[in-house]
Amino acid sequence: MECPIETKDPVANLKHRNWAFANVGYGPANPELPNREFWGAKAETWNTDLAQAKSMRCGNCAAFIQTPEMIECITGGMEGEENDEEGESEENEDLEMAVQDAADLGYCELFHFKCAAARTCDAWLVGGPITSMANSRRQREAVEFQRVNFMREED
Repeated sequence: MECPIETKDPVANLKHRNWAFANVGYGPANPELPNREFWGAKAETWNTDLAQAKSMRCGNCAAFIQTPEMIECITGGMEGEENDEEGESEENEDLEMAVQDAADLGYCELFHFKCAAARTCDAWLVGGPITSMANSRRQREAVEFQRVNFMREED
């Protein structure tokens, strides 16, 4: 699998993530806070109650990719410059996995950026996350259909 550029290039990743903040209601800014206003707006957008809206997260979206291969792309993209000193590589690998575990990152197939599982956006899709390549074909087809329809609505 070829890693998406956004998993390796922080500038490309931030460009797409910031677009999602501005255009598809990606958030909340800090998912660990109550964010009543944010979740109230999502409940209204999705025509549901607050509890259900709060359950619709990137971590259970069909566009959220967390296959072992993608996690490797994400953590590998955190490496930066290689260190030649013995032990540095293992320490960096431990740090990368700690960041991955803390943020529970995946890759958003709809909007092409590294995404935190605790957040959401207006384009949330039932049926995720994608955790293996075996079940990803059907999910990716559904995601592509959603992306095309969402982009048409934007035009």
